[in-house]
Amino acid sequence: MEARFSPINQILPWCRQDLAISISKAINTQEAPVKEKHARRIILGTHHEKGAFTFWSYAIGLPLPSSSILSWKFCHVLHKVLRDGHPNVLHDCQRYRSNIREIGDLWGHLHDRYGQLVNVYTKLLLTKISFHLKHPQFPAGLEVTDEVLEKSAGTDVNNIFQLTVEMFDYMDCELKLSESVFRQLNTAIAVSQMSSGQCRLAPLIQVIQDCSHLYHYTVKLLFKLHSCLPADTLQGHRDRFHEQFHSLRNFFRRASDMLYFKRLIQIPRLPEGPPNFLRASALAEHIKPVVVIPEEAPEDEEPENLIEISTGPPAGEPVVVADLFDQTFGPPNGSVKDDRDLQIESLKREVEMLRSELEKIKLEVPGVRMGRGRAPQKPRQGPHITHPPAGPAVHLAAEEPGERAGGRAGGAAEAEAEGPGGQ
Repeated sequence: MEARFSPINQILPWCRQDLAISISKAINTQEAPVKEKHARRIILGTHHEKGAFTFWSYAIGLPLPSSSILSWKFCHVLHKVLRDGHPNVLHDCQRYRSNIREIGDLWGHLHDRYGQLVNVYTKLLLTKISFHLKHPQFPAGLEVTDEVLEKSAGTDVNNIFQLTVEMFDYMDCELKLSESVFRQLNTAIAVSQMSSGQCRLAPLIQVIQDCSHLYHYTVKLLFKLHSCLPADTLQGHRDRFHEQFHSLRNFFRRASDMLYFKRLIQIPRLPEGPPNFLRASALAEHIKPVVVIPEEAPEDEEPENLIEISTGPPAGEPVVVADLFDQTFGPPNGSVKDDRDLQIESLKREVEMLRSELEKIKLEVPGVRMGRGRAPQKPRQGPHITHPPAGPAVHLAAEEPGERAGGRAGGAAEAEAEGPGGQ
């Protein structure tokens, strides 16, 4: 009764609700890769509650038998949770081994492309859980120092021999999943840019991480075995390692050529040939393959609202919302116009008004120029129109605005030129 009111339990209900939302968004029937941000929240949830109790409480209710894509994405999320979640996740998953096995067996009996991948993936997850429970010195992320590896192997040759065999089995499950995925994908280069291709390829990021560690550990263990046992005794180990080496090298090379992996992970390159275990000095030539995950790896985020909202719009004015396409190429016909379009239309109207004013001025200017010195003659409009009489009437006709001074001066000069004879 007292534990029910502990502070941690007062926080957990909100966290569980948030975790449930992330689980529902990460594990769905959409043929697209799991969103990294949702998987990260699930992983953080396991560290918050120090286990995977909440994860399994919601995951167990998912209708996995109804959708192979749903089951595939469940396996992917579980793989990520095992690798990066709290260490107690491993023991929590052990309780649900039967559920994992059942879903794999179910889809293994059906002729479904994703179902076949689910069957292979569940075998890998069960192998992973068993190995790390048996060897707790190896975390589910498989990253340990060479000193820890030496301590785990010990000095007993039988233990080293058996540990190497178990790592071979582990590697076989990893490589079988990668081969199954590539077998279903088209060889076209653009397949890794399609959501259906990425949905299958996304879990291989964790496979690449696992394989890089397993490869390094088996190399170290095989050199250690060859220093203790005759070469003939270890012929089977060498043959099995050589087969895995070529498969792993082909897997890394093929994944490195895909654009999808290039932006998410840096895949190491293996040497042209496997190490020569018969020569002890060859151990110094071995280079540990290192996988690099960019800190800020680009995510396939959910599309956000690509809008531009002005801060503090004037009162009474509607907020204009435009997406990036409209901002770049302009709004389509009939769509809402933004402030720039309205300003352009206003400027166009002002230009038209100025143009009409300019036309009026042009019509008035010729009349002003013709009025200097003499009034313009009006065209004849019929026989009844006669010429205006000479004399003062001419001066009266010339007295228009802006022409009176020039008209009178012209008349006076004309009268002086005519003289008395002209009167």
